[in-house]
Amino acid sequence: MSSNSSIALSRRSVLKSIFLGAAAAGSPQLLISRARAQMSSELPIPIGPLANIPDVEHKTLTAGAIDGVDDEVFAPPGFDVRCVARHGLNPLTNQPNAFGFEWHLDPDGGAVYSSQADGGWVYVSNSEDTPGGVGALRFDADGNLIDAYPILRGTRNNCAGGLTPWGTWMSCEETTGGQIHECDPFGSASTAVRKPALGSFPHEAAAIDPIHHACYMTEDGGNQRFWRFVSDASDLSEENGVTRMAMESGTLQVLTIEGFANGGYPENPADVRSAVRATWETVDIDTSGRGGLFPTFQNDTTTLGTEFKSGEGIWYYEIPEELRQIPSAGAVPTRGVMFFATKGDNRVWAYDIDNELIELIYDNENMQMETGFNQVDNVVVSPAGDVLVAEDGALMRLVVVVPNGQAKLLMQITKGGSEITGPAFTADGSRLYFSSQRGPSDSDGSGTGGATYEITIPEEYRTRAAIDEPVGETPDDPSPDEGGLGSSGAVGTATVVGAGLAAAGRHLIAKRRENEENTPD
Repeated sequence: MSSNSSIALSRRSVLKSIFLGAAAAGSPQLLISRARAQMSSELPIPIGPLANIPDVEHKTLTAGAIDGVDDEVFAPPGFDVRCVARHGLNPLTNQPNAFGFEWHLDPDGGAVYSSQADGGWVYVSNSEDTPGGVGALRFDADGNLIDAYPILRGTRNNCAGGLTPWGTWMSCEETTGGQIHECDPFGSASTAVRKPALGSFPHEAAAIDPIHHACYMTEDGGNQRFWRFVSDASDLSEENGVTRMAMESGTLQVLTIEGFANGGYPENPADVRSAVRATWETVDIDTSGRGGLFPTFQNDTTTLGTEFKSGEGIWYYEIPEELRQIPSAGAVPTRGVMFFATKGDNRVWAYDIDNELIELIYDNENMQMETGFNQVDNVVVSPAGDVLVAEDGALMRLVVVVPNGQAKLLMQITKGGSEITGPAFTADGSRLYFSSQRGPSDSDGSGTGGATYEITIPEEYRTRAAIDEPVGETPDDPSPDEGGLGSSGAVGTATVVGAGLAAAGRHLIAKRRENEENTPD
């Protein structure tokens, strides 16, 4: 084993000890003290309860199934799955509605918004097509679907996006000269507004830092930079106790990792697995003349900043006050963290906003999954602090990323030929929405226009205090001849792809036996 491998494993061991097993002691204070006991060389990022999920199993949809069609969804025991919308059908009736609202083609990035009126919520979803747009699903407090409608129309290749603290959705166009459109989840397409001050380039996703009033943005193509827009004082207003950014007057900047300026790229992931200093450089772009009816169709360009290969999903998470600590390279406790992914090198990053430190928390070379990511994509953080990454590649996984530790498989669709998109939690963490972008669609399932699903999260996986030792956890340093079998005989939880494939295999064998038993001699 190389020295780098030994370092990676020891770091993983320390991180796993932060929360795993803390609940068994039954002491919230002990939980906090263990959460703080992380390696000083890493950003102090707590681990959430989904790090403790068991192996996945094949799921029969509790609602929204099509007769004779297996959606091939796998999730842990106790996690129920239903389909809430399919392309080409009205989500309320599950029937075609050529002259009314039908769920859009190629569902992508999404988010959930709570309703103060009735305790329900809205899930919004982009359409990564041209013409694209955004659709919305309205649920009541009991989770019943009560309405479905568009909130953006006529745009181009709407990939991911981001929610705002003031309750709107930023829908990103991933195309040359792409724009960001701000939409009202409870409104209509007529109220959507284009935001040219946020730059023109292949926008992938966006997230708001509510403390410093900045919009962080990933770029999938073009310059491949990590951007942010910082509002001027005149750009801010107060609305219902929340500071709102108009996103019309401010400064565009790109991030530079120390030692990787002017298009530099950290080829060796070991250079950035510990927190590294980062700075922001202002990009002199005049966006004042872009407020007309038609957007620009050219990319904003810059030679400044570090290259981030194919920026993907991004999510802002604020660490609970009792779990904050000062990183060794920082000056203040880590509070707000921007998590984002880069598909070109299958990396997941964490940026400590107040300390201006960046760290690589996942890369395939760090042995965090037996079968590494194949094109990381959307990113979401659960209310309890779990970092989830969706996969664009053939394995179609939704994975819980443990910073510099073993990743855990939450969901997998084995049907293939698609990608997992739009993961988003309700505010209480009880439900998780996502889509299979080219999943079974139309009334008979013959189409591949996409399907949107809901997973219910058991209560024991919604709070950190519920964490216990993982089932089937593999040793930090397994010998080559040791198998990845957990105590149940299923593939161990560290074997992320194996768990899904093993469950799929068991399901197919069971179906074959059933067919053989029902076949007359």
